[in-house]
Amino acid sequence: MSTKHIRIAELAKEDKERKFFSIAHLLTPDALYEAFESLRKDASAGVDGVTYAGYEVDAWENIQKLHDRLKKGQYRAQPLRRVYIPKEDGRQRPISIPSLEDKIVQKAAVELLSAIYEQDFLECSHGFRPGRSPQDALDEVGRVSCRRPISYVLEADITGYFDAIVRSLLIEMIEKRVSDGRILMLIGKWINVGVIDDGRLLVSETGTGQGQVISPLLANIYLHYVLDEWFEKEVKPRLKGEAYEIRFADDCAPRAQRGPKGPRSVQLFD
Repeated sequence: MSTKHIRIAELAKEDKERKFFSIAHLLTPDALYEAFESLRKDASAGVDGVTYAGYEVDAWENIQKLHDRLKKGQYRAQPLRRVYIPKEDGRQRPISIPSLEDKIVQKAAVELLSAIYEQDFLECSHGFRPGRSPQDALDEVGRVSCRRPISYVLEADITGYFDAIVRSLLIEMIEKRVSDGRILMLIGKWINVGVIDDGRLLVSETGTGQGQVISPLLANIYLHYVLDEWFEKEVKPRLKGEAYEIRFADDCAPRAQRGPKGPRSVQLFD
C-alpha cells in the first residue's frame, strides 16, 4: 500500500466507528496508473473494444484524461458486456466484462477501500482478500475439523449471490464507513450500469455484475454485515458449545461443537 493508504488503514483500525468523508482525492493519476499496470494484459475488452495493448500506447496521457473526467464529474461508467462460460454441471455462468477505463477506476477504488475494510473483515472470511486464498480456507476447514470435537457441519452456497445483492442495503452498509459522496456516486454508477447481452441493453434492480473488478469487495462488505457479524454476535453467544464459520466469498461452512447439554445445531437462514 502507498503511504496514504497505510495511514487510512491505521485510522480505520484505531476507530472501528470512524467514517471517512474525504478520500476520493486519493484516486490520483499515479493511483490510476498503478491500477492500470496491475490489470491482466490479455483480458477481454468491454463494449468499447479497447484492449490493454491499445490503451498502453498512450497510457499516461489516457490516464491523465481519465483523471480529469473524474475530477470534473464527467466520468461515465459504460454498460457491461455479457458473456457466458460453461459450468461443470452443464449450465452457463454469466460474466459481465467492464470497459478498460472502468476496470482502472474500480481497481484504484478497491485498493483505497480495502485499506479501510481489511481492518473490519473477520478472520473467518478468506475470499477475494489480499494475502488469502482458497487453500487458506481449506486449511482452516481441516484445522477445525481435525482439532475440535465438531458435531455438526452446515455447508451453504448462496445461489446467484452476486445478482441477488440488494443495492440499497449495500449502500447503507458502505455508508457506515465511507461517507464521501464522490466515492458513493462511483459505486452507484458501477452497480446500476446495464449489461449488453446479445445486442440488447438489460437493466436489473438488484446485484453487482460478476466480472467487475469492484464486485468481489462489495460482495465481501455485504456478507460481512449480514453473515459474518451476525454469526459472531448473534449466533455464537446462543450456543452451548463452540462454533466456527469459514467463508470463501458466498460459500461457507459453519461448524458447531457438542455442548455440555447435548448437541446444538446452527440455523443460518429462516
